[in-house]
Amino acid sequence: MNSVENKSEYCLFIDELGTANVKDTNSNLYILAGCSINENERQNMKIKADQIKFKYWGHTNIVFHSREIGRKENNFEILKDKRIYNDFLTDMEKFLLNAKFKMFFVILDKGKARKRSWNSIKIYKETSSQIIRNFILILLTGDSRGKIIVESATAEKDFYFHRALGHFLAEGMKELGVDYRKVQETVTSISFVTKNNLDIEEQISDLFAYAAKCRYFGKMGRKFKGGQYEKMILNLLEKKIFKNPRHAKDRKMKYFSKVDSFVSLP
Repeated sequence: MNSVENKSEYCLFIDELGTANVKDTNSNLYILAGCSINENERQNMKIKADQIKFKYWGHTNIVFHSREIGRKENNFEILKDKRIYNDFLTDMEKFLLNAKFKMFFVILDKGKARKRSWNSIKIYKETSSQIIRNFILILLTGDSRGKIIVESATAEKDFYFHRALGHFLAEGMKELGVDYRKVQETVTSISFVTKNNLDIEEQISDLFAYAAKCRYFGKMGRKFKGGQYEKMILNLLEKKIFKNPRHAKDRKMKYFSKVDSFVSLP
């Protein structure tokens, strides 16, 4: 068995919140949320999520969506019943806390972007590059392999994810002495899916993108109305966001020190 076959396999599922259109003032932020998980953990996480869905809806064809959960609308109207709501949050908190995944975020403040004359192309370039770069760095610390799965929204956005990964595959990370061939061994593919794929990892990315929004507004001193659900998901974010270890071998620390799991742009 060769060394490639011995490598751990990780997936990064990326979802977005808001739009990259700086003229769209309905969303003040554009957020990319990435859920990183070992391939071996995926099936177990799906089973646990499906158990919750079946418990409350009698089937598993449900998409966890923060906006709908927070507003208790559409499939989540059942949460208007206080008892069901409390039980559901308890189950979700236990599920998310015990599941073995880590989160990465890139938050783009469109007000600041407008002041710097950024357009959607610049936003897509910068945000996609940042989240892919962080994933590659984490894979390098564990000598692991990984693939990237993006929830597809527009052909333009998808193009810039391809372009961002292509840059690292062709150029490597010269500032860290990482050859392009090492990156090619590390990231094996990028693919695009829709919510209809029902990947629980994409749904988790959606849940925590909303938490990242709440966290960012809090850091900026802006009031953000939130209730029981918001408090729960914010508390979980602090536990599930990737944190650099305090102690690691020098080679690994070289990569760990460059990871930023909560990037704020510009």
